[in-house]
Amino acid sequence: MKTSNQLFLLSVLSVLSAVATAADSASGAGQADTSQWKCESCTFDQGLSGTLDVGVGSVSEKSAKFGEYNGLDKKGGFLIGDGAVRSRGEDGAYWNLNASNLGLKSRSLDAEGGQQGKYKLLLKYDEIPHFISDSAQTPFAGSGGASLTLPAGYPAATTANMPLAGTLQQVEIGTDRKRLGMGASWTPVRDWEYAVNFRHETKEGTKRTAGAFFVNAAQLVEPVDYVTDQVDASASYSGGKWQAKLAYYGSTFRNNNDSLNWQNPFTFLPGFPGAGAGQLALPPDNQFHQVLASAGYQFSERTRASADIALGRMTQNDGFLASTQNATLAVAALPGSSLNGRADTLDANLKLSSAVTDRLRLNAAYTHNDRDNRTPQSLYPSVATDMFTGAPRANLPYGFTQEKFRLSADYKVLANTKVFAGVDSESRKRTFQEVDRSREDTVWGKIASRILDKADLSLRFAHGERRNSGYQVVSGIAPPENPLLRKYNMASRTRETVAVRADISIAENVNLGLGLDTSNDDYLDSAVGLLSGRDLNLNGDVSVILTQDTSLHLFANHQEIKSRQAGSQTFSIPDWSGENKDRIDFFGIGLKHVAIKDKLEIGADYGSSRSKGEISVNTGALNPAFPNLSTTLDSLKLYASYRLKDKVSLQASYWHERYDSKNWMLDGVASGTIPNILTLGEQAPRYSVNVFRLALRYKF
Repeated sequence: MKTSNQLFLLSVLSVLSAVATAADSASGAGQADTSQWKCESCTFDQGLSGTLDVGVGSVSEKSAKFGEYNGLDKKGGFLIGDGAVRSRGEDGAYWNLNASNLGLKSRSLDAEGGQQGKYKLLLKYDEIPHFISDSAQTPFAGSGGASLTLPAGYPAATTANMPLAGTLQQVEIGTDRKRLGMGASWTPVRDWEYAVNFRHETKEGTKRTAGAFFVNAAQLVEPVDYVTDQVDASASYSGGKWQAKLAYYGSTFRNNNDSLNWQNPFTFLPGFPGAGAGQLALPPDNQFHQVLASAGYQFSERTRASADIALGRMTQNDGFLASTQNATLAVAALPGSSLNGRADTLDANLKLSSAVTDRLRLNAAYTHNDRDNRTPQSLYPSVATDMFTGAPRANLPYGFTQEKFRLSADYKVLANTKVFAGVDSESRKRTFQEVDRSREDTVWGKIASRILDKADLSLRFAHGERRNSGYQVVSGIAPPENPLLRKYNMASRTRETVAVRADISIAENVNLGLGLDTSNDDYLDSAVGLLSGRDLNLNGDVSVILTQDTSLHLFANHQEIKSRQAGSQTFSIPDWSGENKDRIDFFGIGLKHVAIKDKLEIGADYGSSRSKGEISVNTGALNPAFPNLSTTLDSLKLYASYRLKDKVSLQASYWHERYDSKNWMLDGVASGTIPNILTLGEQAPRYSVNVFRLALRYKF
């Protein structure tokens, strides 16, 4: 109601202003005739309006890769159901209803309603599929459950001795996530708003995992049966120069399966008669709770400050599984019935921004993140692949403290040119890690200019250096790490980045955009580990309005990613090196055309992507090169909209997509190709799919 009154007042003032202006400019020969005047701001859309799409579609081929997230993984027909409906009342009451993909597994539905300035209600439902593979095969029975068993003929000494031909069965790998959310917010008094939201999510399906018994291993299908509940509640104040908020967020995660049990498909090695079954722990139940407070203050029209702080706690107290399923092993007792895991978090932010003059603005920001891991440290019995025992090992409750400072300024040199500069500093303190302290400082600058109202140009550059307090071997890690190893996320590093962008209006109907981004990383103090990284990205786009009824757009992107690393086979100085090169090229073109005005619109989009990955390893001897990794993707979409009546139109589309990939790690590797590893036999995905859609759209 408050918003409606303000709009009405503005509308009245605009009319009065227009009348006064007309009166002042009149020649005095009579009063202006206002009978035909209209207030553009006085009309409000009221009543019911929206669009509804109903129709059918068809998919030509089955492909988990093509339908990975869009729900079009199965061959055959499907229903089309989409819509957007809204209602507006004179008193500020409203509601919106949106639906999409109701005939697919990627469906969503949300509703919102209330009265403007008083309250709002929300309801939302989503299904999010993730189809991972439809080419996996396994001899295990019970895939999707917590217990995997083998048919007659198992175990065997090697995969060549297993009766795979008669026991392999197809298994689909993927998950289906369903979310139901609801919420409400209301404003009982001026400047105050209260809100509460709840979301219930289930995730069911399967994913890949693996289990091993010393030198023998098997790929397994892990069950996914998760339930996550989230709730957040808040109270907000916004009045005058102050804004403040107090909120709570809570999340609980439950896994309906504690473990995955499987039978060993390989015969026992001599001396290890009890290694006939294995057990893997699955993600444990856990909780997270957080309280947040934030505030902002507008000191003046030019200066504003804001701050927030959040205190959280993560806990995990699921019961321990047995150390081993092998009854022949003598294993010491566990130190307790559960981990009793706990980590406390503290996150704080402080920001200050001020326009010192009309040309100069200064910004400052500070961020503090702390994870205090209070999980008790204990000694646990060591069991390797249910066949060996070792010296007890202690858990390492890793924690960290991170602080970030950012100072920046922007100055308008000329009316059409602005320069930016800043310094970013990040420091980390760690526990139970190879590096206790590290700090990275980055200096950056940018210049942006508009030339003759025809071109927008920008150049950005940055130089960063990360240094640490010294690298050390963590005594609790077994087997121990090579003391020359430097993990890339903690190693000393220099980084140089440059970005250039130009957006040019060549003519009234032609716009061109060009961009370049580069990044170079050097790990100068690393002997074993990542040595360098390079990233180059070139992009361009063109949009052309050919006629009043026809528009064209093109875009292209080229990216190259390179990295070098060194390793040691002898637990000493580096004796081999490796290099990765990835290249990705993408090109796209789109056309829209009004074939018959107010009657027929048509369009087309085409995209083509090519990627290539090269891996080379040098050990000082003659090394055969790894085969290249590659993918190709071609996608063509044609669409048309034909207006049958004022409120009814026919929507038609055709989508062809072809995908091909080559991966030497998968191609030609069947379930029994490797003697001591029973694989799922998945192959690199390939498909050629056509999708047809035909629907009626009703607009009201």
